[in-house]
Amino acid sequence: MEMNVGRLIPEFIMLGGAFALLILELFVPKGSRKWAGVFGICLSVVTAVVLLTQGYGTALFGLFVQDAVSVYFKLLFLIVIALVFYLTILYERHIENWRGEFYSLILFCAVGFMFLASSTDFIGFYVSLELVAITLYILAAFTREKSKTVEAGIKYLVMGALASGFLLYGISFIYGTTGSTAFSEVAAQVASNGGNGYLAIGLIFTVIGLTFKVSALPFHIWAPDVYEGAPTPVTALLAAGSKAAGFIVIIRILLTALGSVRSEWLVVVSVISGASMLFGNLGAMPQKDTKRMIAYAGIGSAGYLFMAVAAASTLGAGAIMYYLATYAFAITGSFIALVYFFNSDGSYTIESLAGLSRRSPLLAITIFIGFLSLAGVPPLGGFIAKFYIIAAAVQQGLWALAVIGVLMAVVAMYYFLIVIRSVYLRPPVKTDKIKVDNFTRVLLYGINAVTVILGIYPGPLTDWVMQIAGTLF
Repeated sequence: MEMNVGRLIPEFIMLGGAFALLILELFVPKGSRKWAGVFGICLSVVTAVVLLTQGYGTALFGLFVQDAVSVYFKLLFLIVIALVFYLTILYERHIENWRGEFYSLILFCAVGFMFLASSTDFIGFYVSLELVAITLYILAAFTREKSKTVEAGIKYLVMGALASGFLLYGISFIYGTTGSTAFSEVAAQVASNGGNGYLAIGLIFTVIGLTFKVSALPFHIWAPDVYEGAPTPVTALLAAGSKAAGFIVIIRILLTALGSVRSEWLVVVSVISGASMLFGNLGAMPQKDTKRMIAYAGIGSAGYLFMAVAAASTLGAGAIMYYLATYAFAITGSFIALVYFFNSDGSYTIESLAGLSRRSPLLAITIFIGFLSLAGVPPLGGFIAKFYIIAAAVQQGLWALAVIGVLMAVVAMYYFLIVIRSVYLRPPVKTDKIKVDNFTRVLLYGINAVTVILGIYPGPLTDWVMQIAGTLF
């Protein structure tokens, strides 16, 4: 194994961009920082191109791997980051005492995401995870002038610190049992020696610690308050980016490093899956604020993804990748529409969305497509994603989880349809039209088209993710 620093060029590009924005902030006059958002979008595109031109291999003496799985997740992260930058450009006016550091923090978070996707060691993974966590703590509480934002930031920090303690405690037991922190060596030790009580304890604490990152039970309490109180671009980053980052880690640890002792973690993961689906979807039903409702729906989504992890199969791993892609487009598209509406009316409540279809048909149809995809309604991408996850569970005999998944999909349709009913069937609170600029119009058309195409013609992406998933086993 060699250093091979060249394989880290995509990460260095994003890191260099983050420091460049910090330096430029010192010299650019006060005012709008939308140019920084454009810079971030361009940087994400350049990084994606560089990433696709690189080959596979390892770096940092085996601590970093560039393989099909990491490339897929990095591309997904870069798409999410670019869309979050655009969301920030739209939302910028609502952040008092604007500072350009907001954009650079998003780039630092992206660097953490990318290192997470390539981590092959518990130490490297934990350092990358904390880089993501610290930037998200700051971003969640960035608009400290607002009490809800400060409350959200504190809750996120406290819960995050507690979850990190659980995670480190679990990793220490795994290291003590196997004598290594490298995923490959842990896998070899576990496969040859089998599991024991200490490994089981390490597994339980590690999995519970990781539930914080994906807003699953038991570390889920922070999600509704943080989603509601944080700046909306940060909410989108948490919903789409942080969830994907958490599950690439879970895939690496449970399916790669500890796949041979599936029987020891299956019950824990299954309980987390079922409880998250039930709590998230039932908790979303009475919500009046769309951001809080999406937070509870996100808890439910984590439950579905844990169901695919419990399946521990090529179909299950591929379903996770497909689900996260459809989820990212549905979430970011919906948030772009909601931010545009918020710029006009200053509210995210379901009641305030009444009659939106008469004021802006494009914003209405974007929310319609995005929310129905999140609910898993055919013929949208979210339906195919949930279908594959439930199929993976059935294939492995996880009938209880499959039944809960089907029932909770029906519940999700109910609460998302409440929003859609308000948008299309209730009389508008205001009658003035909401004008959408041409670039946003094209972007929303594109996101809506992708969400529909992923449901009608999923073949190319499903073939790709299943091929990638096959490399994990």
